[in-house]
Amino acid sequence: MNFIIILLLAFGFAIETPDSTAENSSTSSTPTYEEQLETGVDAFYRTDWEKATEIFDQLKDRSPEDPRAYFFESMMPFWEYFFIHQDKELATQFLEQSERAVHYSEERLQESPNDTTMVLLLSGLHGYRSLVAAGEKEYRIAMQSGITGFRYTRKLLSLDSERPDAQIGRGMFYYMVGSVPREVRWVTNAAGIRGDIEEGFKELKKAAESDSEVSNDAKMILMYLYEKEERYDEAIVYADKLIDRFPENVIFHFKKGELLKTMGENPRARTSFQEVVSLDNPSLPRLHEESKKRVDELDELSLKSD
Repeated sequence: MNFIIILLLAFGFAIETPDSTAENSSTSSTPTYEEQLETGVDAFYRTDWEKATEIFDQLKDRSPEDPRAYFFESMMPFWEYFFIHQDKELATQFLEQSERAVHYSEERLQESPNDTTMVLLLSGLHGYRSLVAAGEKEYRIAMQSGITGFRYTRKLLSLDSERPDAQIGRGMFYYMVGSVPREVRWVTNAAGIRGDIEEGFKELKKAAESDSEVSNDAKMILMYLYEKEERYDEAIVYADKLIDRFPENVIFHFKKGELLKTMGENPRARTSFQEVVSLDNPSLPRLHEESKKRVDELDELSLKSD
């Protein structure tokens, strides 16, 4: 993965729900928007995307100009495109859905220029759009979105905030800068950009250890980055934490299986892939088939080694 992709993974996932300014749940049996959003996000992270879609549709009807439901709705085709298979239909679906999220996020940010949540959300949306557009050879969209996303990233770094979502943004930016090869580091130095990998991990771990909802996002990013750094034991630690929190998330089980397979832990990898097969998630049938294939391959290897 190149550096822009690493940066992208940070910001889109780091969306913390602000305090509700609407209804008070203590005075009504109807859940507030914030409570309903939390239920939808929980379903999203459990990869119960049928339920998540239903809830996000209700939220869009309830508050059509709130960008968060549009954001998480667009993340479903993005996750499937990014983690499982690149498909033109998924790319188009994501680009269309994310365009609405960008529109309403920009409106919110105009009203509150220092809204960290909106800055993070726009960084992620533009970054993800750049990634998918480049994958589909839509280079004009890719360039526009990449440049815009980086502008929001720089704005994030200017905000003096110890919020966990800001820690994620800083951590990922420091990691990205620290990952620049030494021979081209003069470019970042000339731009006055500083950071290193371990400083990035330190910020991410702060967010991962927080009581905030974005702690799960930080864990997911740490799992990904430790895998990239070939620090597989540390990546497994965060995969296990995510699975403990979301045991129904088939993507986390699949990623753990891939890590274990890379480490040569084939019996344990088979267990993880078999868990994906057993969960039989109707929202991600291709992941089910891919895991089934991995189980068969590992069984065949086991027979050959006996």
